[in-house]
Amino acid sequence: MTPSQPPTHGATRTTTSRRQFLKWSSIAGLAVAAGPALAACAADSSDASQGGKVKLIHASQDPLVLWAVTYLAEDDGYYKDEGLEVERVLLAGGPPALTALLGRNGDANLSAPGELLAAVDKGQDLKVLMAHTNTFPGMIVVSKKFAKRVGVTETSPLAERQAALGQVSMPRMGITAPGSITDGVGRLALRQAGVDPGAKARIVPLGTASNAIAAMANNQIDAFFGAPPAAEIAMQQVGAIPLLVNQAGEIEGGDRFQGMTLQTRAAETKSSAQALQAVVNADVKALKALLDDPVGVGQLLRKTRFSALEQPVWDSTWKRIQQCWKSPYVQQDSLAAWFDAGLVDSGKVDGANFPYDKVLDMTFVDKAVKHLGWSQVSQ
Repeated sequence: MTPSQPPTHGATRTTTSRRQFLKWSSIAGLAVAAGPALAACAADSSDASQGGKVKLIHASQDPLVLWAVTYLAEDDGYYKDEGLEVERVLLAGGPPALTALLGRNGDANLSAPGELLAAVDKGQDLKVLMAHTNTFPGMIVVSKKFAKRVGVTETSPLAERQAALGQVSMPRMGITAPGSITDGVGRLALRQAGVDPGAKARIVPLGTASNAIAAMANNQIDAFFGAPPAAEIAMQQVGAIPLLVNQAGEIEGGDRFQGMTLQTRAAETKSSAQALQAVVNADVKALKALLDDPVGVGQLLRKTRFSALEQPVWDSTWKRIQQCWKSPYVQQDSLAAWFDAGLVDSGKVDGANFPYDKVLDMTFVDKAVKHLGWSQVSQ
């Protein structure tokens, strides 16, 4: 069984196209007004009585363990302590998620930074406020039929597993959406195997991880990159074979990528500073709780968000993902990695002259860390 949608306050699903994303991101100087009345939200728990509703955009319609920080902040009451009510807008991939942020259909976006970097390059004024994960964990999995055809197993030597995707003509790589992290890492894995993704492979957009699992079961794709728990579910449901683990460095360049971030429009950092501070306060508190007590947090999230997962799937997923949480700070190098791997649709700038200082705004994290008294956090 694929995981049920995580319980949220008024979660909604919205569909937008790659064409819409390109339309928004290519218009330099697009006027982005302030979102819904967030300024009334609290900066810390002492102002919680002010209250406020915040729309958080998710770059997936599937519940991902990558969002454990924000799920914990809601389920353990940290948002409530800050006077916040959260609504989640669920979208099929990074491009439509950023389209929604640019179109003011949400107040902040929980996504990998690839689309944001491309949009800033095209003139948009956007900010990265916090790291929800410091790397992007996940696996390339292949179907049983494909693995048998090329003679590869989970225990094959790394060099054989890295070359496996190049052993057939036109391997079929499933992705959620063009420009998404699943697209980017899938293309890295293909290039590593000597396959030109644009000419010698079939890239198959499928919208969601659930669709990718179904497509693999129906022999419509040979492989896909699954963020936890998608790959683990595919292994359990359709016998998918784990081929390459990104966070283990098995996909060249992939382990440097900045993972999930909290993003917003630059205008919001002024007009809705108190609300954003409240969100970051809660998320930083949740991250510290996760690092301090991974077992207890895992038990809570298993109950509140991932009860549909079978216990062995949850156990392996939760254990594998622990290394992706370290700090709420985003490092410049982790953003530069997206350029270095050729995953940003850049025009005027590249990774060497990108305005990182303009995009990275860690002042909200600084205040949250100080407010929490987290003295040992790494920066």
